[in-house]
Amino acid sequence: MSTRTLASLLLSLAALVLSCSHGEHDHVAVVVNDQSPVSVAIGERYVELRDLPRRNLVRLSIPVDDPKLGDARHETITREAFDERIRAPLETWLAENGEDVHVLVTTKGIPLRVSGPEVAAADLLRASSVASVDAELAVLGSPLVGSAGIAGSTNPWLGDPRRFEQFRREEPAAALRYLVARLTGYADVEPGDGVPADVARLIDAARAPVDAQALWLVDLDPSLPAAMDAANELLLAPAAQALSALGLRLVEDTGPEFVADVSPIQGYASWGSNDGHEAAPRTYGEIDGRLYPGRFTGRALAVDLVSTNARTFSRGAEYGQSLIADLVAAGVAGVAGHVAEPTLPAVVRPHLMLRHYARGEPAIEAYYRALPHLGWMNVYVGDPLMRLELETPRTVPMDGDGDGILDSRDNCREIPNPRQRDTDGDGFGNLCDADVNGDGRVTTSWGESFPRSLRGDVEAIALTVQRGEYDPDHDLDGNHEVDERDVSIAQIYLFAPPGPGASP
Repeated sequence: MSTRTLASLLLSLAALVLSCSHGEHDHVAVVVNDQSPVSVAIGERYVELRDLPRRNLVRLSIPVDDPKLGDARHETITREAFDERIRAPLETWLAENGEDVHVLVTTKGIPLRVSGPEVAAADLLRASSVASVDAELAVLGSPLVGSAGIAGSTNPWLGDPRRFEQFRREEPAAALRYLVARLTGYADVEPGDGVPADVARLIDAARAPVDAQALWLVDLDPSLPAAMDAANELLLAPAAQALSALGLRLVEDTGPEFVADVSPIQGYASWGSNDGHEAAPRTYGEIDGRLYPGRFTGRALAVDLVSTNARTFSRGAEYGQSLIADLVAAGVAGVAGHVAEPTLPAVVRPHLMLRHYARGEPAIEAYYRALPHLGWMNVYVGDPLMRLELETPRTVPMDGDGDGILDSRDNCREIPNPRQRDTDGDGFGNLCDADVNGDGRVTTSWGESFPRSLRGDVEAIALTVQRGEYDPDHDLDGNHEVDERDVSIAQIYLFAPPGPGASP
């Protein structure tokens, strides 16, 4: 390690993956592309099934090469075309008709991503202007639209206990303006109303019965390199602990095998194709007589840590990485993904998303409550109104992360840390406190280590690694050495405050 430069260390780690008569749903608007009959059919079906006001069907006009959406050409749009064809007309519609709207539903035929120039891996988090169309719509009307990187895009609703409608009303200047979900899937259209079979299944699954024996599956991979293994400890293992603390039927796999044939699945989190033990490049579905990951029950919610898993919903894609389109085809009702490389700092937090959903919150609120940054590569696929209808509310556990320490005393309330190491004595355990300079946020100086006064927390830890030194405050995982795993932990927390701990 001593021979490695600080820049190379950071470079190697930065790119890790990673009218309704009662007005019940007046707050939901559905966006379709009137140049595609498929897009319009999806929107009309959803409006009818959810009894939305017809006036909330928003028709945009976006040219497409194939109105049947049989290939991927419709999935990408330039920044200029996005501004002209999507942003401006939608802002106009919302200003004239959308006073009560705070949930947007996009449909297949509305492009997936806004294109942008390629940037080096080391500059991705501060310079990339590639974005999910849905992520840009979530911040519509705010300065974040079109902004590059994630340095100034921390989600202000993350960790906020208010329901979104209240948050939006009380924080009108906050960048998060809309919760955006997408109805999409492969474009195989069966005879009938023109809705692709996978999309019809996706919509129906959000209202389907839930199996009383439903399981929550969290599939970790212990054989990952140290830098990526940090996500096992900070993202996947906490999901298992949080679900267990709620008293749910949990399958937590900590072995190297990629899990198959689990049934019935209510919630799912894994490494997807990054697991390294998948049976075939397609990763999900029936492969060699086994079903990966298994059979989903109604209203199942899923997330995997794959950087480009929502890059396409068109047939014929190359399988360098797994696709959430295959999870939709397998019967999942809601799933989180990314249209381009988000890196681990910006992936949705599985432990937060699954926990909020398990407690009965609408799927779209559970998703956005777990999203660390706005206006980036992230996308949620599924009916935003989907929720688990609990006969009795699930009791909020006094030890939410299941580490044996009550929340009232736990210095890392969301990440299991039974040892409670807090070497700098600030009230936050090391495992959730990469803010080593104490300025209230985990920072980076983008690889620059001098002057010292401007050095970021990530760089400070990386320098300790490079020098082969030991600083207990930099030993975030408590393994008695400061190594690449600690740098990766710091990067996962990038731009976030430490904690949350027992104190506010």
